[in-house]
Amino acid sequence: MAKINTINDCQLIFLGTGGGRFTVFNQIRKSGGIWFKLNGKLFAIDPGPGALVEAIKHKLYPSKLAAIFLSHRHLDHSADMNAIIESMTEGGHKKRGIVFAPREATEEDPVILRYNRKNFEIVNQTEFHTYEVNNVRIGVKAKHMHTTETYGAIFSFQYHNFAFIPDTLYFDDLPELYRADIVIMNTVFCHERQGFMHLSSDDVYKFLEKNCPKKFIMTHFGLSFLKEKPWEVAKKISDETGCNVIAAYDGMVVDI
Repeated sequence: MAKINTINDCQLIFLGTGGGRFTVFNQIRKSGGIWFKLNGKLFAIDPGPGALVEAIKHKLYPSKLAAIFLSHRHLDHSADMNAIIESMTEGGHKKRGIVFAPREATEEDPVILRYNRKNFEIVNQTEFHTYEVNNVRIGVKAKHMHTTETYGAIFSFQYHNFAFIPDTLYFDDLPELYRADIVIMNTVFCHERQGFMHLSSDDVYKFLEKNCPKKFIMTHFGLSFLKEKPWEVAKKISDETGCNVIAAYDGMVVDI
């Protein structure tokens, strides 16, 4: 892939590719979320456990963040939200940044502490609404089929774009909703498991039948998927579909 640099201002940085309780809370894979640069601005998606430590390790300083996008309130996605926010606002001394989050994550069962909310803006995501931050467009899609209020989005600036598909049960509109040059999908399972509202590599096949992007990236791997070696599964899907499928790894950097 690529190294983090200051020349290319359009990059994806995977600070963690673990998903599910056993992988994340044993730190078999990191869980710092996906950070990205567009238009020279820094953004974070789903800062889970260890996000702050991993960001600093990769010289991604939260005080430079323009916005944080939280897909849903589960701890493997949100555990470091307050640490990242505190760092973004320099301990609350500066009013800075926007947090996009579902209402359930801010009001019903809040994962963002209230004491310093005056120091940044909170925007509750709305289905099929497009927001703009520093000329970067964040197009929120349909509410996902998950155990709590969950949203994905397409992030774009000029001719650069990528789609982020967080946790959900597969539904037929998914390929059409998330058309972009690069598609990132949270694939917790290698094979579909009844009773769990998560995506699997079986769903990747269904997605690619209708939407074959320039690059398709699987991430957020559960323990059972890791045992199947995601990089080998990705190669198999690539060979069988003709699409460019990649299994993300911790610290991976992708030029957009």
